[in-house]
Amino acid sequence: MIDIKHEKVQLFIKLLQMKKLHLLTLIALIMISLSGCEKAKVTNGASADVFVKAIKNAQGITVYTAVHSVFSYNTMTSVSVTSPTGTVTQLIDYGKTGMSFYNEPTDADYSPTPPSMGTYTYSVTFNDGEVISYNNSLSSSTLLPSVITSLAKSADGDSVYIKFNAIANVNFYQVEVTKGTTQIYYSDKFYDGSSPLKTNLSLGFNITNLISAGGSGTFTFNINGLLYETTLYDYLQATSTASSDIVL
Repeated sequence: MIDIKHEKVQLFIKLLQMKKLHLLTLIALIMISLSGCEKAKVTNGASADVFVKAIKNAQGITVYTAVHSVFSYNTMTSVSVTSPTGTVTQLIDYGKTGMSFYNEPTDADYSPTPPSMGTYTYSVTFNDGEVISYNNSLSSSTLLPSVITSLAKSADGDSVYIKFNAIANVNFYQVEVTKGTTQIYYSDKFYDGSSPLKTNLSLGFNITNLISAGGSGTFTFNINGLLYETTLYDYLQATSTASSDIVL
């Protein structure tokens, strides 16, 4: 009987040791899992840009404003920007996605004087509460709006052609066609590759395609010029827009 009891005690001790080993293993697995979760934590990041936009107002005077854009693949909850003069502006999440914040200039935001040069500081609050600051600098470089010299239908009535003057120091152009508040067409960036550069450019659009997209009525053609900070073409320095209307 003593031997049997001894064997039972030894077996009980072994079971306890096995349970302890399983417990330690379980703790180790939990720690590894927690460590993996820590490594998998999303790193918040965003890109912020300020650039000068120039248009001609109703009086034909060239006026300027600062446009701000902050983009992130991480969800942002709020973005504010502080100008070199200390003015703080809250940017708007117009798309309600939390990925793109910017300001939509109104007529009152434009001035005959370009916005302040220097460093603009962006305070970005992410969905997890983290707040990160970003900087982007604005130089004195601006782009004048192009002059649209002609916007008319072709002789056969199939197309509409827009002719406009080249913009000095421009990197790229874009053409946007709208009808009311609806965007009908927005081109990819393009540039004049001729040598020497042309002083006047011309583009044609099929009228049937435009009417199919927006219905008949008044269409606005916008010629946008783009100037970037560097030849990397990642951050804008200045843009300009010239507009003209036509009834189709």
